[in-house]
Amino acid sequence: MNHLKFGCIVIIVIFLSGCAPQRMYYWGDYSNTLYQSKKNPSDQSNLVHLQAIEMIIEESRTNNLRIPPGVYAELGYIYFRQNKKDLAIQNFKMEKELYPESAFLMDRLENAANLADKPKPSESKTQEALPGKPNN
Repeated sequence: MNHLKFGCIVIIVIFLSGCAPQRMYYWGDYSNTLYQSKKNPSDQSNLVHLQAIEMIIEESRTNNLRIPPGVYAELGYIYFRQNKKDLAIQNFKMEKELYPESAFLMDRLENAANLADKPKPSESKTQEALPGKPNN
């Protein structure tokens, strides 16, 4: 009878462990590095956060996990702020590909990145007037 109870317990434990939720995303040290970069903003804390985001992408690929939502978007935004427009646009497109519901925002960020290098119409008129020519 003890063997029967033991066998039932083993079967129940195996059954319940099989129902444990599988990890969907890998977040790494994201929360801590984000907190530090906001609490103590510096080049060092921002670099550590950037490296944490890159590690999330690498570990997720290695472990066949989905890249968490917003990770490519944040990485693209960091690159955008560093004037690395091509990398920013590439990451915005990756975010849009993985999460189509983000398309509206990613398209706007992509357009902002494309327009960032172009002079505004008011700036081009100002520069034309600079050589000393009257505007009339």
